[in-house]
Formats: sequence, structure tokens, C-alpha cells
Amino acid sequence: MINSAKIDQSLAQQAPGSIKSVSGHEARILTQIYDTQVDLCILKRQIDAEVKEYVRLLQQSHRDFRMTRIITLGTLSDTLLESLPPHKWRNRFIDDILVLTDMFSCLFELKQVGFRLCVLNKSMCPSFHTDKVPCRLITTYTGKGTEWLDWQINDPSILDVCNDGYLYLDSIQKLGEGDIALLKGDKWPEKNSLGVIHRSPALSGNEMRLLLTLDFAH
Repeated sequence: MINSAKIDQSLAQQAPGSIKSVSGHEARILTQIYDTQVDLCILKRQIDAEVKEYVRLLQQSHRDFRMTRIITLGTLSDTLLESLPPHKWRNRFIDDILVLTDMFSCLFELKQVGFRLCVLNKSMCPSFHTDKVPCRLITTYTGKGTEWLDWQINDPSILDVCNDGYLYLDSIQKLGEGDIALLKGDKWPEKNSLGVIHRSPALSGNEMRLLLTLDFAH
């Protein structure tokens, strides 16, 4: 059983602050990730109807689709053509992915990126956590978006508090379907706190997600 009084005292002592997040509808919002006061940038957008149609096909025909690898922008198009099922809108979907990968690569001057595209029918990372990377791009093409906390912390033990179920619900934020987010991780240079606390949303019944993440390649 959770000792709420003890947890209240722990939170008061460690005093988690609020992270600064920014959002907008123009791609330049993502450049604010270099602001030392900003931990999360969100580019709001609507997915094109043609891309949505292809995503539905992919989920229906390849429920276990998963593509994870280190890749360069120059080889990504051919790799996706080889990996994704044919359809009249496949190239539209690939073009969208290429734009996001190009933005991420240019923003951080990366020659290669850690690429992950997967269909999910269950929560991939159900516990609140931070990423042990400098920065990660996350977007959900369809389905529930990633959940994150408006907390800035230095002590990882607070994550245990989050995952014990004792949490201020008004601190939970949710990315929208199609939103493109940059989340600073624990390894962001000169960062004095842990990265953005987040988790995968819970899925039930026949709910599914198509998730794309981009990372610095190791």
C-alpha cells in the first residue's frame, strides 16, 4: 500500500518544477529545442488523408510491423520501399517520413539516425520514464499520442512515485495524433535535470497506434 503522507513529504523535499514546453503550427518551433530553458517542442499538424489511408492499410495487413535500424537519409527511401506493402499512397507516406527524418538530421547535424517505425496494439513503454539519449523525435501517425508530465526533476526516485499510481492527474499531458515532438533526454549537453518524463498510452480492445521515433545514432 502506498504511504501517501510519505510521498507528499518526498515530493515537497525534492520539489519537482515545471518544464518549459513550446508548441506551434510552423516547423521553426522545433528549433527552440536549443533554448536552454525549453525541454519539449511540439509541432502541431493534421495528417494528410492519403497518408491516413495508407496507415490504415499498414495496420490491417501488417499488425506486427516493426522496422528498427540505424539509417542514413540517402538510403531511407529505398529501405522503406522494400519494407512497406505496396499501395497507391505508399510514396506519400514515405515522403512524409523523409521530411521528418530530414528535419531531425539537419536540426542536429546528424549523418545517420536511429529509426523506429512500428505498429502497436499494446503499450510499448507503460511506465513513466526518461530517455537516456540527447533528444528524441516522437510522432504517432494514428491512435493515442504519447503522454508526458509537466515536471522537471533531478532525482530519478520521483519516477517511482509516478509509477506507484500516486500522481497529480492534472500534470499528465498528451500529444495529439500527428503531433511531432522533440523531447530532451538525460544526455542533453549541459542539462542540469533529467529528461522529459513520458510513457506510452494504455491501449484497450482493438486500439492500435503507428509510432515513429528518431534518435541520435549510437
